[in-house]
Amino acid sequence: MAAADLERLGNTLRSFRERLGISQFRLAGLMNWEGTAPIVEIEKGRRLPRPETLNALGEALQLSPADVAYLHGLAGYREITVMPPLEQIERVLQAIVPGIAQRLYPAYVMDYLFRFWIINSAAAALQPQLQATVIRQGVDGVTMTFDSRLPFYQGPPDGETQEREAVFRFKAYNIYRRHEPFYLTYVDQMKERLLPRDFARFEQHWNEIDVRMQDVFPLSPLSARSVGEATLTLEVHMVHILHLNQLFFAAYYEPKDDRTGNRERCEEYFRAQFPGEGASFREWEFP
Repeated sequence: MAAADLERLGNTLRSFRERLGISQFRLAGLMNWEGTAPIVEIEKGRRLPRPETLNALGEALQLSPADVAYLHGLAGYREITVMPPLEQIERVLQAIVPGIAQRLYPAYVMDYLFRFWIINSAAAALQPQLQATVIRQGVDGVTMTFDSRLPFYQGPPDGETQEREAVFRFKAYNIYRRHEPFYLTYVDQMKERLLPRDFARFEQHWNEIDVRMQDVFPLSPLSARSVGEATLTLEVHMVHILHLNQLFFAAYYEPKDDRTGNRERCEEYFRAQFPGEGASFREWEFP
């Protein structure tokens, strides 16, 4: 069993209660407890509730399954994510490399920390410095969205939507890992990676975006890129890689069908880039 974080558990439970707008006395009544002592003790970080108690608290507080899982994680009842051995990762990913490399349109593979493992030539062509930067320098998908020092950085205000979506995707993908050390320290890690002005935007989006299951974010799975005088619009499809415990996903880009000839423009552009077969850049090939 993982270590319990009773202080954070208590603070989180109190925030859920206050979000619903009920008192400790009212919550005790919903739990059929004779007094508020158990709630006071839990919220002050002095008592470890049993799993069934957390489930009952989640029902009383109208929490989503993800929020209940978060309470279980802070109480130490959920395990910490463990990556498969590198040999297993390479073996599974190597099997899908040919399909990704031969795709006419961009494709890449990331893990749950949004680190790139495979990038095909089409993705690198869409952003010319992509493979050299993210693979060789280990830049992850969130950092590359905010770091103004990178050559393909778009920047606000045009890049604000991409910044918000990057944060949303990361938080949503890891919604059941919010109790883990990497997630709890993620903001501090980003502060070390980014320039102060870049971190300020990241922190603002991180604090604003809530990915509770009952919330809706205007997510647009589209990527638009200007190539010369033309604009290429591609839809993004993400697929879990089941053989790696759903810790990895593949992102595939396809031209958006419309009446402006977008698909024809995309095909013309990428076929001009790759008259023969494409290739791929793999994380394990770089030191």
